[in-house]
Amino acid sequence: MDKTKTVKILGGELPEDHPLVKTGRSIEDGVDLMKSLMLENYKVWSNIPEDKTASECAESDVIRENMYSEFARKLGHLKGNKYIKITTGGRNSACGFIVNTHNDKKFKYGDVLKAASWCAPARNFPRGNVIEDSVEDMRRGLSWTGPC
Repeated sequence: MDKTKTVKILGGELPEDHPLVKTGRSIEDGVDLMKSLMLENYKVWSNIPEDKTASECAESDVIRENMYSEFARKLGHLKGNKYIKITTGGRNSACGFIVNTHNDKKFKYGDVLKAASWCAPARNFPRGNVIEDSVEDMRRGLSWTGPC
């Protein structure tokens, strides 16, 4: 029996040394992990079975499953010079931001910030870091609505 430690994300298991799971990940992997954890939280919030995918939910007669599929389809990100905007429901709807520069006087590269508006982050304090935080730390600091 294989004794490799794994981390469960969206119903699948990834080894602890997977680029999405281990700390020191790239900013791109951090963005993907953040979006995956938001989708996972939406599934729990909606009481959707862990093993059901967004594409399977698209054809469902259950309204909450259709809503999950639509949320998954519209969850995205826009990369800018200073921030990566995490979008839900379209390009003009932001739920969070990730610092995308090494030259910010207050925040580190990869810091997660709440959205103050659809075009600007709340610059009071970081809610985590997509590069340095463990999966469990990120899971605690996120909901499907964005950073907590």
